[in-house]
Amino acid sequence: MHLVVFDIDGTLVDSAKFEAALYVRAVKTVLGIIIDGNWGRYRNVTDGGILDQVIEENDVDGDRGAIHQRVKDEFVSLTKCHLNRYPDALKEIVGAKALIEQLKSKESVILAIATGGWEETARLKLRGVGIDLDQIAIATGSDAVNRVAIIQTAEARALGGAIARKKTYFGDGVWDKHASQELNYDFIAIGDSVEHYVKFRDLSAHEAIFKQLGA
Repeated sequence: MHLVVFDIDGTLVDSAKFEAALYVRAVKTVLGIIIDGNWGRYRNVTDGGILDQVIEENDVDGDRGAIHQRVKDEFVSLTKCHLNRYPDALKEIVGAKALIEQLKSKESVILAIATGGWEETARLKLRGVGIDLDQIAIATGSDAVNRVAIIQTAEARALGGAIARKKTYFGDGVWDKHASQELNYDFIAIGDSVEHYVKFRDLSAHEAIFKQLGA
């Protein structure tokens, strides 16, 4: 059995043109803090992990769980409003939907999604590009702030106690690569943001991707 796990942003969905700006705006609206949108400087590049570091670095007082909820609610609201106003702002990474559907049809493959984004926006984005979560386990930044823990949660939900002979993670960030290495996953890089010996521009080269997966 082969467990194949996908990140969302930059891997299945192109949301880079608006998502970071909306997250920065949500933090400013709720906390009055202008944050650095260079995610690479944060310890945990997840919605919750970035917020935790912002809270620590700015000595924000108050119940952390309540702060997370307020920022998340604002971020979800901003995202919904943006997509309602600009329905074409959300793009599928080329080939993503078709690849997912083809992998679903393979008996030897189990699919999962592991993303650092909060669950509400993760589902919103997948739905927006027509990716059906039927037969796909999902874990998000609502489950943990650490990406390794998120992938482990997705794996547990997908396998349900079964053993995978092989595990592969598709991602677009250096944090995805590092998490894959820590968990002993094969890593396939998507896009140009991270250097890796197995790399695809997008998800359209299905034959080459299947060959790489051995599917």
